[in-house]
Amino acid sequence: MLNISLSADKIIQIGSYFYITNTVLATWATIIVVVAITGLAAWFLKRGKNNYLVAGSKLLIRFFYKFINGILGEEKLTLRVLPLIATIFIFITAANWLGLVPGFISSFVIRTKEGVVPIFKTINADLNTTASMAITSIILIKILSAKFPEAKSYLKVGVSRLFHLIIASFEGLSELTRIISLSFRLTGNVFAGEVLMMVLFFLVPYFVPIPFMFLEVFIGIFQALIFSTLVLVFVKW
Repeated sequence: MLNISLSADKIIQIGSYFYITNTVLATWATIIVVVAITGLAAWFLKRGKNNYLVAGSKLLIRFFYKFINGILGEEKLTLRVLPLIATIFIFITAANWLGLVPGFISSFVIRTKEGVVPIFKTINADLNTTASMAITSIILIKILSAKFPEAKSYLKVGVSRLFHLIIASFEGLSELTRIISLSFRLTGNVFAGEVLMMVLFFLVPYFVPIPFMFLEVFIGIFQALIFSTLVLVFVKW
């Protein structure tokens, strides 16, 4: 049976300190898939061709516009943060679904000192990946919403410098807890699902895991929506 671990496994070692893990390879694969599909949708859209891919893309954008505007209540701010929120949702969903493709995780393996490890690993099951997304998302949200008075700004407090520093310190701690919460929530849920699917495929590899795969499809969307929504909520709070 494959080695199941919370941390990523080293696949390619270059020198003493630089190495490539299976989550990095899976991230590249996810980026290629997302860029290929979105690029194809843009190509069809520019040529005025209507198909399921174009219709689905338009439906997704309309959904996120109404969803974000319903929370923020400001059209300009909505249009400013919409690309980031939609990208987060699409990327996390694609990564979760790619991990469910039969053979993506279990078929490509390599033997290392730690044992037999998969070449690809669901990227959201690695805390490094989710923490990176959380940090990047929080920073970009603060930058994108900085010019809007509707967004929360704790850097403009009309009080003494000492009290201003205290407030800023507490807000910085609050941002840190948000990053930790975002990271661990997504990693924990995805890793639990990955372990369940690998154990089921090892014990009963034919028909029993199929219902759980359909369940994981919806869970993958749900986890992406939760992550995106929490990042969006942090624009004002």
